[in-house]
Amino acid sequence: MKTYFKNIQSVIIVGLILVILLLRNCSGNISKPQPPEIVRDTTIEYVTIEKTTPVYVPKVKYITKVDIDTFQAPIDTNAILSDYFAEKYYDDEQNLDSLDLVILDTISQNSIVGRQIKYTLKYPTKTIKETIYLNKRELYVGFGMAGNVDQINYFGGEAVYRNKKRQAFGLGVGVNQDLVPIISARMYWKLGK
Repeated sequence: MKTYFKNIQSVIIVGLILVILLLRNCSGNISKPQPPEIVRDTTIEYVTIEKTTPVYVPKVKYITKVDIDTFQAPIDTNAILSDYFAEKYYDDEQNLDSLDLVILDTISQNSIVGRQIKYTLKYPTKTIKETIYLNKRELYVGFGMAGNVDQINYFGGEAVYRNKKRQAFGLGVGVNQDLVPIISARMYWKLGK
């Protein structure tokens, strides 16, 4: 019976020491919490714009006339007139850095009867994504053992609590080799940044 009271007395003493340490740590000197960790991720994406302008007819700026007096070869008027009234389609494709340009011309009767422009423009957009990691409260649960090569002196479950000030407190409940209950308490402080 005397050992039983001695074990209860030891548990009460350890519990009181733990309460005193916790009260000492939680009062008065409150240190500033660490600033949150910010991780930035920058990505550059290319946005593609494709557009086609409506068909239009360009205006003539000037005409140069050439005088021809005589022809040495026989003239095929039918071939000349069919070529004159035929519609010819031209496309001119230009690739300039981030701009792809296609000019479509329709020519008939020695004039441009229609023009259309298609283009594809690619330009970069920058996206900045921020991830903020705050100092969170965390709770860890596990088990622990202590002893030497010959025997295990302690085996039990443990819990560790980490607060926003990056301090950790541990509490364990287990038994020794004689199956006598044991309570363990721990306190940890983060060193450095």
